[in-house]
Amino acid sequence: MASVRMPRRYLTLMNLGWGVACLPFLLIGVTTQIWVVVACAFVMGAAFAAPMVIWGTLLQRRVPPALLGRVASLDFFVSVSLMPVSMAAAGPVADLIGLQATFAVAGTVPVVAAVVATLWARLPQDELAHPLDVFEPIASGSP
Repeated sequence: MASVRMPRRYLTLMNLGWGVACLPFLLIGVTTQIWVVVACAFVMGAAFAAPMVIWGTLLQRRVPPALLGRVASLDFFVSVSLMPVSMAAAGPVADLIGLQATFAVAGTVPVVAAVVATLWARLPQDELAHPLDVFEPIASGSP
């Protein structure tokens, strides 16, 4: 991904890419074959890679240099701090609604959330207003 040009619709692709990357959870929830789980995990890992490259590029290009450290640390903190919460919730949710239903939720909710977030936050309009193929100097706050 790092060797190809950034897509014009980078925010849309990033957001929807993360949502769609969760779809293999649907298959994991119903399979009894370990090779299917491994294949799904491989596909999910590969599918998460492209949006992560876009996200890293966006941090560098769209965040003012004076704030980059703060924004990157907040991003990392939120990502890491919510991971144990989701892991802690998975067991009780599976006990409550069943394992297959839990995987179905894990496979569909991110897709719906990605579509809603993309439209609600007006990401298509923002990416057109701030194309990544045009150099936009960021004010560093120094004279």
